[in-house]
Amino acid sequence: MELTFKKLTPEICEDFLRYFDIPRPAKTNHEEFDSCYCLESHLTNDENERITDKNERREKAKQLIQQNIMKGYLIYCENDVIGWVNCGDKQSFIPLNEYDEFFTEPCGIGKIKVLYCIDIIPEYRGKGIAHKIIDVVCADAKAEGYSFVEAYPFSDTSYEWQYHGPIKLYENHGFERLAEKSFFHIMRKKL
Repeated sequence: MELTFKKLTPEICEDFLRYFDIPRPAKTNHEEFDSCYCLESHLTNDENERITDKNERREKAKQLIQQNIMKGYLIYCENDVIGWVNCGDKQSFIPLNEYDEFFTEPCGIGKIKVLYCIDIIPEYRGKGIAHKIIDVVCADAKAEGYSFVEAYPFSDTSYEWQYHGPIKLYENHGFERLAEKSFFHIMRKKL
């Protein structure tokens, strides 16, 4: 299995959109994420609740990618996109700056890189891909001059779709539990 991890750029925006155009149940068995387009991290709560139409969400994601606001990596196996990782500068994630519970320290652009979402289609799970992409994210963050990588796995480990990644995954990569909140943990790795 030959994997390639490509940083999301406007040039490969159509690959991202096609990945999310596939009905979510085919990839996650979670119909409620059918029109996700990974916007939760880039919209206010009000916007996320208001913008529910799949086409409108698709267009919003496209705009954010073209404006270089939404960043991350597409995971390819040969020429097929088999996964997506939403990661970028903490300052570009609206909910992380809107709610005090995500606050870890004062920071400007370039200090904390966030690994917000890991989505891999079911037939490729359990093959070590999430471990590989975390290594890529951390190596790139260090090369880009970041001090830390943060992640926010759910506290409820029985929740079936751990799209923030499970706690154990981050612990296995040297992330430490910085804080425990009611619904999630703040995991952090010093680079």
